[in-house]
Amino acid sequence: MKKQACVAMLLLFLTIPIAHSEKLDYNHATIGRPGNVANISRTINIEAYEYRFAPFEINVKQGETIRFIVRNTGKKRHEMMIDTLEHLKKHAKMMRSSSGMHHHEDPNKIVLYPGEEKELIWQFTQAGTIYFACPIPGHFKGMRGKIFVEEK
Repeated sequence: MKKQACVAMLLLFLTIPIAHSEKLDYNHATIGRPGNVANISRTINIEAYEYRFAPFEINVKQGETIRFIVRNTGKKRHEMMIDTLEHLKKHAKMMRSSSGMHHHEDPNKIVLYPGEEKELIWQFTQAGTIYFACPIPGHFKGMRGKIFVEEK
């Protein structure tokens, strides 16, 4: 019986990463790509706090590489993730359903603990509206913003 329980637990732990790997299977092309430091067009400062971003609307031009400097002035851990609204909603839903989602890394996301400041460098390759949000459970509804990418 102990051997069966051990095998079952091992199989469970091996399948957890597979269950969450779907978030990495889409192409970031619709939102851009990680930017090159040498191509930074400008820097935009963003403040993250309970439960807002300031500013929550940003205008950029297609092709621009932006250095976002994000400072968590709140008392809780926050994230800033750039993506389509659809993917942000899916990501927030996955985080609500699994505590293991809190420590993953994506090139379009940063994690900030209270008092921390980090940068995210992103090149906006497509015109349109891109979103940013904190997908942490309980934060997503209020901590969202829009990035309007103006066509060249």
